[in-house]
Amino acid sequence: MGPLKRKIVMHKVVMHKIVMGRALMQNVLIPRVLILLICFPLLLVSGCSATISLPAQVAEPREVQLLLHGRHSSILLTAADQSRLRYSFGDWAWYVANEQSLASGSRALFLDSKGALGRQQIAPASTGENLEAQIGVGIGQRWQFQVEAAKVDALIETLEQQFQRSQTAPFYSPERHLSFIPSDKPYTMHYNSNHQAADWLRALGLKVEGNPVWGNWQVKNAEPTQR
Repeated sequence: MGPLKRKIVMHKVVMHKIVMGRALMQNVLIPRVLILLICFPLLLVSGCSATISLPAQVAEPREVQLLLHGRHSSILLTAADQSRLRYSFGDWAWYVANEQSLASGSRALFLDSKGALGRQQIAPASTGENLEAQIGVGIGQRWQFQVEAAKVDALIETLEQQFQRSQTAPFYSPERHLSFIPSDKPYTMHYNSNHQAADWLRALGLKVEGNPVWGNWQVKNAEPTQR
């Protein structure tokens, strides 16, 4: 390929990238930014929250916990052998690649991004334990529920199968004490860690109403457990 032809090809490549970049801005990013700018004050005023209703009866109870870390939620499940598993969902770039710049955070809000499923094994509960020290991250609030043991086992099996089927080896994050694999769900402002936690709670037989986007949880006839 001669110098002139090479320059023409390079020019076409550059122009294609410019056109694609403009299309992304016009068709995806700008509309989402505008929507967020319009809706964000409404979200703040409305104080989006989710209300959890407990099962009326539980024949074979097993403890689970909902943990709130700032605006991020995770769940703690008790297995049949009384060992515990904590699961979390988040943005892959933020939690795994450790890209925590303003640009990365904005991208996670405005665009669908790769989701990450996190898992942590914890020893069985003991009297007077310091759960924060066990999991290695701060807990703003936590709620304890008694749900059907069979539903806990079924959810654990579903989540563990995702780890077993993953074609990507789990990535351990020492900062978060979690092992991550790519999730089959994208991460977005419309489906963040709190939405995923709500779906997990529903799978456990709890009723969850409202929008938990900010991690504002209310539990009918219950108060958060002391940390």
